[in-house]
Amino acid sequence: MHLKIALVFIYILVHLHWSCTVDICQEDDDCKKQDVYDKTVTAIPEKLKDGAEEIFFVNSQIPVIPKGVLSKNPQIKKIEFLGTSTHSVEVGAFEGLPNITIIEISGTNVTSLPVGVFKDLNNLLKLVLKSNKIHSLENGLFDYLKKLQVLHLHMNKISTIEEGTFDNLEELLSLHLAKNNLSSVSTSLFSNLKSLKMFRLYENQLTALPDGIFDNLPDLEEIALQCNQISYIQPNLFPHKSKLTKLYLDNNLLTELQPDLFVETLKITELSLSHNNLTHLPTGVFSPLKKLKKLDLSSNQFSIISANFFEGLEKLTDLNLQNNSIESLKQEDFKKLKSLSTLKLGNNKLQSLPGDVFDSLPKLSKLYLNENPWKCDCNLLPFYEWMKNNKGKIKSKPPEVCELPKNLLNQLIISLTEEQLICLTTSPTTTPLLTSTVPIQMQLTIILFLFIN
Repeated sequence: MHLKIALVFIYILVHLHWSCTVDICQEDDDCKKQDVYDKTVTAIPEKLKDGAEEIFFVNSQIPVIPKGVLSKNPQIKKIEFLGTSTHSVEVGAFEGLPNITIIEISGTNVTSLPVGVFKDLNNLLKLVLKSNKIHSLENGLFDYLKKLQVLHLHMNKISTIEEGTFDNLEELLSLHLAKNNLSSVSTSLFSNLKSLKMFRLYENQLTALPDGIFDNLPDLEEIALQCNQISYIQPNLFPHKSKLTKLYLDNNLLTELQPDLFVETLKITELSLSHNNLTHLPTGVFSPLKKLKKLDLSSNQFSIISANFFEGLEKLTDLNLQNNSIESLKQEDFKKLKSLSTLKLGNNKLQSLPGDVFDSLPKLSKLYLNENPWKCDCNLLPFYEWMKNNKGKIKSKPPEVCELPKNLLNQLIISLTEEQLICLTTSPTTTPLLTSTVPIQMQLTIILFLFIN
């Protein structure tokens, strides 16, 4: 029996995108309440093991889950079909199970589910239907699940959802619709989900969001909209979200943010806007986010950074600006980020920085500067000194290397000496002269020598 339970664990590890819903028995656990069926099983047994409350079919060759097949096992509280060959679930498949609280059908060939298949499951709390081939959801499918708290439908092929499909799920806390083929959704589709806390629509094909889509969802704590094709977000999209803590808008087509986009979203601690097309931010756009700790602006098109971008972010600890086109920075740009500990500036267009550029960041402990086109000449000296004195703060992998001049190409900046950081100037006779770190007496000698000759 322990071997069968272990098979479930191994199966979950192989499918890393799946959430682990299987409890693995430990030595002190009572495994008598669990029963596992493997790939040798071709049909659901009419009578399961006595006392078994949690049933797992793993890679079983079960093409159909027929009507009434489990009705002689009213003790079942949890049943999962993981990677089975199932392509059809009949109406009444789960009848006679008054105590069931969890159903999972994942990694199967199911393309649709008939209305009535979940009828009379009055105590069902969690329904997981991920990684199947479901293409649409009909109105009435979930009407009988009035106590349902978790509904996971991600990694299917859902392109249409009929109006009213979710209307009776007033106790629902988590709705996962990511990695489907949705190109649009309506405001009314989710308007009855008044208890919803987690709403995930990422990796669909959404180009816009309708006005008021979140208006009747006052308890939302997480909104995940990344990896769509959204080009514009209206300023009133997130009204009165006093409980919202995580907002993911990355990997879209945003070119601008409205100045009042985040008004009244006071509790957001994580905000991701990476992989968009942003070039500028309105002054104070993040100022309502008094509790924001992590801000990701990476992989946009910023060429300059301003202190005005970061107004009100006194609690920010992690700022990601890598993969932009930033050419220069100054101390004033970060003066309002007194709590910042992690700053990522890799893969920009920085050639040099002032020696005091990070002096306004007293808590800075992790700095990433690699993959920039560093010009290792006399202009880099002040920042070179800062790097030498703050080696422990620089966490870049691979470390910073020179791109110019050519004779220092790919050399570690931190390994250079001051004498190597020189600037070439041109005399009236176009003869290159050494400046910067070369002592003044030596410079005069060189000039005199050139003049005489």
